[in-house]
Amino acid sequence: MEYQRTCIKKIKNRVKKTDFKSTQEYITYILEEVIKQVEEEEEVSTYSKEDQEKVKERLKALGYLD
Repeated sequence: MEYQRTCIKKIKNRVKKTDFKSTQEYITYILEEVIKQVEEEEEVSTYSKEDQEKVKERLKALGYLD
């Protein structure tokens, strides 16, 4: 698959510009960072409907929402 070859070529070129010792080490780091970011985003967006309503009511009371 052409996309995979292009992606691998980009990764190998990128690794040359870093302190990573191998392509595998670099890919592992990138995947861990992406997973960490996704998990952090999930934690932030796990408000219940009740919590969301409380926030909306508070914002209305403060004059930020109509």
